[in-house]
Amino acid sequence: MASIRLSTYKSSNTKYITRYMNRLKSILLGSLLAVASITAISQNANAAEFKSDRDRFNHDTVAFNNSKVQHERQVREQRARELRERQAREQRARELRERQARQLRERQAREQRARELRERQARFHH
Repeated sequence: MASIRLSTYKSSNTKYITRYMNRLKSILLGSLLAVASITAISQNANAAEFKSDRDRFNHDTVAFNNSKVQHERQVREQRARELRERQAREQRARELRERQARQLRERQAREQRARELRERQARFHH
């Protein structure tokens, strides 16, 4: 990404500064969302791994048989499947929020340009 040169903006031209600030806010919010998601995924994976380890060590060796192994494998696969599905849902929700935020920024930019055009036309006609 090219370096952002705020010093080149004219201090009286708030349009450029506003765009810069909106871009900066968007980048920061996206980064924050990514960090929060990665943290949540990591914590969930660690918790599932800890529970799996604990379950393995606490089994009753007398009752241990193939059906128990198969059941545990199915439970692990189910948990992994649910985790993948939840992560996919979270990813879709993140993408939706980002798309909505981008659309809002674009709409606001269009409205700002229209306002500026109306103001220029009003000054020109008066």
